[in-house]
Amino acid sequence: MTTPLRIITLTLLVGITNAWAAEQTVKLSVPDMNCVSCPYMVKKVISRVPGVLSVSATMQDRSATVSFDDTKATIDDLLLATASIGYPSAVTSSGDE
Repeated sequence: MTTPLRIITLTLLVGITNAWAAEQTVKLSVPDMNCVSCPYMVKKVISRVPGVLSVSATMQDRSATVSFDDTKATIDDLLLATASIGYPSAVTSSGDE
């Protein structure tokens, strides 16, 4: 394959791969948050997951709302992140619903 043809082929493949990428938003219930610093810690650990675009956490309803690139992160990654610091979580709603 000639070099220009390779470049065109790779460009098309990268474009197709990016077309499948989607931003997902999910709301997690984090019932063990019980102090004012808990949302900060949950937000911090989730934001470290590769692919997370934004996260907010609140004590009002003990939840976290996370937007992420589904080609780089999964919901399981988010659940594992909160569990790793002692805050098990569960999905209450997602963009798929």
